[in-house]
Amino acid sequence: MTDVNRRQALTVLGTTALTSVAGCATLEAELGMRSDTLGAVTLANSIAEPFEVSLEVLRDGTLVHQASYQLDPGSERERAQYTINEWEENPDARQWTVRAKTPESEWRDATIDAAKGSEGECYSVTVVTGDWPETSLLVLLGGCEPNNR
Repeated sequence: MTDVNRRQALTVLGTTALTSVAGCATLEAELGMRSDTLGAVTLANSIAEPFEVSLEVLRDGTLVHQASYQLDPGSERERAQYTINEWEENPDARQWTVRAKTPESEWRDATIDAAKGSEGECYSVTVVTGDWPETSLLVLLGGCEPNNR
């Protein structure tokens, strides 16, 4: 084999190997082999009245937490809070869904899907009640703090 042929062969093989490695992330996602971490879910009340919030957490479609919480009155500065992390012994899954509602609202949710985005990410969720014109409840997805895992 001449040097030119050897270089062409290496170029082709190198490109094929790179394509194979780049395709692994997509293949892992399609096969459900990727996972993300759910840290804590925090409930916060930003209004001066008590608020009831129902919360559900699903791991790969299976309900792992379901409860209702009576939040004490809060304010914009000081919010009464609960932190829930019952899954901290097994925090990784292909998909997490955190749903919340008040007696007056529809379910609102945030979904973490390892098939989309980067693998191995850690997320936290904050459920905030407030006196906003469009809704009384927000479900906000965020990153994990070191003490929030």
